[in-house]
Amino acid sequence: MTVMREHTPSPSDPKAPGGWNGDEALHRSPARSGDALARLAEAEDMIRAIGAGEVDAFVLPDGHAGRRVFTLETADRPYRMFVENMRDGAATVSSTGLILFANRRLGELLSCARESIVGAPLTQFLAGDPSPVLHAVYGPEGHGVTVEADLLDADGRPIPVLIGSSPLAIDGRSFTCITFFDLRDQKAQEREIARLDEAQAERLTELESAKDALALQATHDGLTGLPNRALLVDRINQALAAARRSGRCTAVYFLDMDGFKDINDTQGHAAGDAALQRAAQQLVATVRPMDSVARMGGDEFAVLAVDVDSHEHAVDIGARLVDAMSAVPRGHPNGEHLGASVGLSISDRGRGTAEILIHEADTAMYKAKADGGGRAEVFDAALDLQSQHRANAKVALQCALDERRIVAHYQPIVNIATGQTTGFEVLARITENSGTLMSPKDFIPTAEESGLIVPLGAEVLTAACKELGYQRSSPTHSGPWNLAVNVSARQFESGELPAIVRRNLEEFGLDPTRLHLELTETAIMALHTGVLKQLAEIRDLGVEVGLDDFGTGYASLTHLRRLPVSFVKIDQTFVQGITTDSEDEGIVSAVIALSARLGLRSIAEGVETVEQLDRLREFGCDEAQGYLFAKPQATIDAAMGHTTAPSTSLGFRQARLTIPASFPGL
Repeated sequence: MTVMREHTPSPSDPKAPGGWNGDEALHRSPARSGDALARLAEAEDMIRAIGAGEVDAFVLPDGHAGRRVFTLETADRPYRMFVENMRDGAATVSSTGLILFANRRLGELLSCARESIVGAPLTQFLAGDPSPVLHAVYGPEGHGVTVEADLLDADGRPIPVLIGSSPLAIDGRSFTCITFFDLRDQKAQEREIARLDEAQAERLTELESAKDALALQATHDGLTGLPNRALLVDRINQALAAARRSGRCTAVYFLDMDGFKDINDTQGHAAGDAALQRAAQQLVATVRPMDSVARMGGDEFAVLAVDVDSHEHAVDIGARLVDAMSAVPRGHPNGEHLGASVGLSISDRGRGTAEILIHEADTAMYKAKADGGGRAEVFDAALDLQSQHRANAKVALQCALDERRIVAHYQPIVNIATGQTTGFEVLARITENSGTLMSPKDFIPTAEESGLIVPLGAEVLTAACKELGYQRSSPTHSGPWNLAVNVSARQFESGELPAIVRRNLEEFGLDPTRLHLELTETAIMALHTGVLKQLAEIRDLGVEVGLDDFGTGYASLTHLRRLPVSFVKIDQTFVQGITTDSEDEGIVSAVIALSARLGLRSIAEGVETVEQLDRLREFGCDEAQGYLFAKPQATIDAAMGHTTAPSTSLGFRQARLTIPASFPGL
């Protein structure tokens, strides 16, 4: 057999160019010189020869100055090759911990040549304290075990491995066969799994937070943090169920901030949001802990009061809510406070549903607002009828707009001094399907409340301009008349009114001075920079602006000075009393004198008798309109054809005379 020779040349030795030779003689034990380096070199050469399959036997000292020959039978070579080519690192370790054999994979694992592994103690390649590993490797009572440990590679980097050990006895000598399974990929996978688990846990936490946020968003208002309508409805229904068992009362309050729009218009939306937050805090502080405050949207809030003792108790709560809102600062430098209109619905013994009670409270709130605001109103059946009437009027108005059944009627405006027709006020009418006309009082309030006044006003403006265009091109035209069109404050909200006016003037080729716009006195109470800018733009077009229904609102000299107005119309409620009521007479005469002092034309509305006309002439009023002259008609020609000249002691000689359309005056 082939054995290891006594003097071991290296593969580079010139005496042995072919390295190990199959004809080598039996190796004799090396001289015991104590040279550790020589033994290590010999061991390295030996393991290389064994790994190459070039040695069939080798000799090792037996510890007693003797030698022992280990024979590697040719039949064992496949097993040697199997160990050499294992995917795991493998080593044979002596009982004293010296590594006697290392396969190729172990060298790769430790990033060093096997020559530096064989002959070295196992502890040299173990990280940290080797004692627990050695104890586990050798195992109790010689039984092999499996243990995780860290090896150190040539650069001192830890390599996680799974160490498997198995005892081996040869000729009474004990050895340990050790395998090293590389755990780096597994540890990397475990770290990735841990990272994914952590990421998943974080994602689940985020999802739970998002779920909670969505749930909160679905049931609470984002600005104030109060419950929203959906949550309030649920709480009301729960309260009603409890009231059916207890027999007590449940009260629902609907609150709308008075004049809140003015805050947004004059101070901006940020100031409006801050005011709503202050209102929410005040409401929460006012109600009992068991009650609920909700924001319904915009500047509307609702309150649920449970276990109310009586109707009187419910009314008292409503009064407290009104007082609480009147104490909320508007955030304006002048120190003004908010106010609220409150509607109240009371349920006895769980009557009704949440939606019914909210609707009733909302209906009562509209009554409180219509009565001037800053008060609480209790719902009753009469209010329900009014609410239904408003709903029906809104539907009828929307249908009329959709079906283009809005028509314009014209009422003459007369110069009191000359009797000449100077123009016409354009009034909106709705033609019902039966052919009759709907009274303005049946749809104008609803139009204002619902916002339908905007498309309604635009349609009337277009109709007026179209009529002016027709009159301009008519061969029988006997103008120059002007048309006065009413404008709601809500028509200024979009900021598009000047553009709408300009478009109509250009489309029908009109002289701008013949178009007048009338603003109600209550509309200018919401006066702010945006409205003034639009009025200035309209005035720059050449269109005159006037103040309608003067005396019914809260206009002051300041408003008259700021507004670019050319005329003032005195409301008919004062005109009709100038011959019978000294206060009305004083108001009318003062308004006429004030208008003259400010250089404004004065126009009296609702003139129905010659006596009223005489008094207006005495006061120096410039113009008048009313049934004394003509009722509103479908066209200007018809209005002129129905205009009559009254007989007065100061003017016209013929009474109730029908004047043809071509007549220049009355």
